[in-house]
Amino acid sequence: MKHTPKILNAEGIRQWDLIKKDFIKSPLLLGNGFSLNFSTKLLYKNLYDNYIKNCSDEITSLFKEFDSYNFEIILEHLESTERVCKALNINHDRISKNKNLIKQGLIDSINRIHPTPDQIKLEQIRKVAEQIKEFDQIFTTNYDLFSYYLILESKKFGDYFYFENYRDNRFKLFNSGDERNNNHIYYLHGALFLFDKSINTLKIKRDENWLIEVITKEINSDNYPLFISEGTHEMKLKAIQSNNYLSYCFRHLKENKSKKMVVFGQSLSNQDLHIVQAIDNSYEKIAYGIRITENKNLKEIKAELNRVRSLFKKTEIEFFDSSTLFDFE
Repeated sequence: MKHTPKILNAEGIRQWDLIKKDFIKSPLLLGNGFSLNFSTKLLYKNLYDNYIKNCSDEITSLFKEFDSYNFEIILEHLESTERVCKALNINHDRISKNKNLIKQGLIDSINRIHPTPDQIKLEQIRKVAEQIKEFDQIFTTNYDLFSYYLILESKKFGDYFYFENYRDNRFKLFNSGDERNNNHIYYLHGALFLFDKSINTLKIKRDENWLIEVITKEINSDNYPLFISEGTHEMKLKAIQSNNYLSYCFRHLKENKSKKMVVFGQSLSNQDLHIVQAIDNSYEKIAYGIRITENKNLKEIKAELNRVRSLFKKTEIEFFDSSTLFDFE
């Protein structure tokens, strides 16, 4: 069924042009739905298919038991079981081992199936980079390289990784004192190109090879990128708070000077309730993009509206058709 603007408007879902004046220079929160507009390779199903053919029978049985290809859901079950075992003083080494293998497997899979430079449409990146400049700050939970390319093309946003005086010249060092730029991007859950070295968070630089090749070389040396892939929002928040860079990003999400925010491609699932709570305690109003497709009926759309509404106790929500925000074509 085709959902016309008139039908959507009757359900409280606006076209972006009708509400954007209320969100001028607001921060933007991006989720995986944003990156899928550049490449559907990063769908969880594709990550799962890439991973499952190389993993152990034990891990295969876990995904089969819970009838899911969502890594975070499996990790959530493992973390809950791990906590029960700790409380009852039951050995949980096997559980912890499989949990760590799945977390590493997620990183490996994203890296393996990520579009190569020749598969990335530079004109599309440039087009969206121009549009994204309408926003003041960017917060993202995405791990992929599309935001990296977008920031390069936009020439508007800093990322706090500009400090060159680091002993390993393959990296740039995080430094919070970036006074040269008022607009920034914050990688709330890490990214493929961010790494931890001792107490430092670093961004890897391109050499004569493409960035994805440089990252692959690090992973093959068992130096894994900074990823927050924990299964529960409590464990995600704990991991964020244990890292200097990530805690800095999360603090800026909570303490942003704007009281309005735009949310795009971010489902705000149970695993991301730490983000929901930060928004609910810090922002007066958000514009939330609802993905409208012809195979979604009105009942399903209404259910999604109600789910999102139920997440927030204080923050007012304005819904808009997500397809009307960015032009990806």
